[in-house]
Amino acid sequence: MLCGERGVLAGYSGGADSSALLHILKRICDERGIYLHAMHIHHGIRGAEADRDAELCVRECERMGVDITVERADIPRLARESGCGLEETARAYRYAAFVRKVTSDERISCVATAHNADDNAETVIFNLTRGSGIDGLRGIPPVREEAGVRIIRPLICASKCDIVGYCEQNGIEYIFDSTNDDTVYTRNYIRHEIMPRLRELNPSFVVAAERLSSNLRSDSEYLEAEAERFYKENVRDGKIGAAVLASAHRAIAVRVIAKLFSTVSLRTLERVHIDTVCELAKNSADGSSVSLIGGVRAKCERGELFFTAVPDAAPYEFCRELHYGANSFENPDFAIFMAKDGEVSTDLQKDNETLQNIYKLSILTQVNSDKINHVLFARSRREGDSYVFGGMTRKIKKLYNDRKLPLKRRGEIPIVCDGEGIVWVPGFSTADRVKSDGSGLRLIYYYNGEENE
Repeated sequence: MLCGERGVLAGYSGGADSSALLHILKRICDERGIYLHAMHIHHGIRGAEADRDAELCVRECERMGVDITVERADIPRLARESGCGLEETARAYRYAAFVRKVTSDERISCVATAHNADDNAETVIFNLTRGSGIDGLRGIPPVREEAGVRIIRPLICASKCDIVGYCEQNGIEYIFDSTNDDTVYTRNYIRHEIMPRLRELNPSFVVAAERLSSNLRSDSEYLEAEAERFYKENVRDGKIGAAVLASAHRAIAVRVIAKLFSTVSLRTLERVHIDTVCELAKNSADGSSVSLIGGVRAKCERGELFFTAVPDAAPYEFCRELHYGANSFENPDFAIFMAKDGEVSTDLQKDNETLQNIYKLSILTQVNSDKINHVLFARSRREGDSYVFGGMTRKIKKLYNDRKLPLKRRGEIPIVCDGEGIVWVPGFSTADRVKSDGSGLRLIYYYNGEENE
């Protein structure tokens, strides 16, 4: 992994994995004359505990003679603004920070992260539960690129147990992140609830998962190469013969469709979209077309299939933190009233009465305030939105389709979120993870519209 590299940026959280990685890289880089630099991201989430982590990382780097950069970020705020969960936002920020550092420092040519075999197994399970294809079951790649920067995972074949043992044998100090025990997070639930049971079935499950990933990576690389060859032979000026595409093996066709779609959109097609395009190619009726995501249409004309971007009507875009009392929005026109359950102050009662006079319809829900991650905010709907209620993951698009809501109305309905994700969509149930036990927060959504919506 280090052949030809002039310098390595090591992601350093202070945990056992990244501490072991830094220790190992220090020895190897010294032997090979490779520059080593550590980077710690303070996510602004765990208060004094996060400050402690940053201090340990700085102290250990000073002791080892390794340069370190500590970068601070307000991940809860960024999560609210983006409408994404804390984990997703933190990960995106980390990699963006790594890329910025590598591209701005000529001494560094790649990034090393401390993902291990257990992380890979957890990723495989997570992707399996989502119905992923071969690409998701490949797990965490040992080497990949992020915005043109090479990412290496030197510990990807090492188990967590071996890594902790290495730290103990070498007297390496490391810290424990308390959020790693919180099973509200999906990955932690897999780690603490699912993985132990799989190890009961097969004590070497982590090794087996790595073998699965390795085999599928080889298969995927072959399919990608074949799809690339097929694409070069058959795509001209962004168009491909519909009959040619329909006759291709599905494993090749789906990759060609995805590549062709990527020339007109940054979005990712889901299986239902791929199936729709395959059916269009099979029928290949002249002038036929289907609407996809992001204002893109697939069309068939004169026996050729291609994608074209169709400008969407300007969508509603909003994102705002919710406060106690009346929260009024102008575009789209609605309001959300928020109060602690049982709280009947004069001001709150006045707010509620005012909203009742302005809007003719309202929807009420209750959420458990103790389970809210950070703060509540309301935002506009985003492509791919989903959340869990009734023990099942529900896609908001399907909920709206089943309810036969008009397109304009769909853009007006707020998505109520916290730092972890969606909490409530008015007209539907609250998320299971914040379900009220009879007390907590009362949320009332006020709007003008059809009563049968």
